[in-house]
Amino acid sequence: MIAAALFEWLHGAKFYRQFHREAVELLPNGDGRTWLDVGCGPGVLSRAAALHGYRVRAVDRQPEMIDAAIRQTRDFHAAIDFAVSDLDAETKRRVVYDVVSASSLLTVLPDPKAGLAQLAALAKPEGAILIVEASSRMTPINAMQMLAWRRLGERSSMLLVWAMARMGRTPLALTPFNAGLTSSTTPLLAGLVEASILRKSQI
Repeated sequence: MIAAALFEWLHGAKFYRQFHREAVELLPNGDGRTWLDVGCGPGVLSRAAALHGYRVRAVDRQPEMIDAAIRQTRDFHAAIDFAVSDLDAETKRRVVYDVVSASSLLTVLPDPKAGLAQLAALAKPEGAILIVEASSRMTPINAMQMLAWRRLGERSSMLLVWAMARMGRTPLALTPFNAGLTSSTTPLLAGLVEASILRKSQI
């Protein structure tokens, strides 16, 4: 419960909302196409996707996260379908989407390679997979330096909390296990975060 509250507080930070918005805007406007956000937490990426024109299904395995997402989306004027679910359950539903996203998810899975394969299976053949993860530059020292020279808005101190929480966790490197996918990576938040767009190779 405490972890969920801290994560909800992080989602409310201006810098956190901003780089997720930038990640979503790497993709074309949705024009009503479908988007699945796996491990949505309090829904910051889900709301950005909805504002970008997508019809969004957002899932998280923790009911308290879905409760927080619904609470934060109460006055939001775009429809998002929030549900308590996870990657395994979504795979069993056999519904595919134009975009499938995961933010800060793969690094906490016991098998990131298998998780990425499941995400790819949920995307349409011509669809995209958006992965947003902290990079190897997300360290307490770099977070403190950024806080010293850059205005990050409300709840900016959460950047340091986030960097400290990631200490000892190996940053995700998609390249070694994205066989069958083409990828492009964009640095965000001065390189502390990376957004990767993966697509199924068309052979």
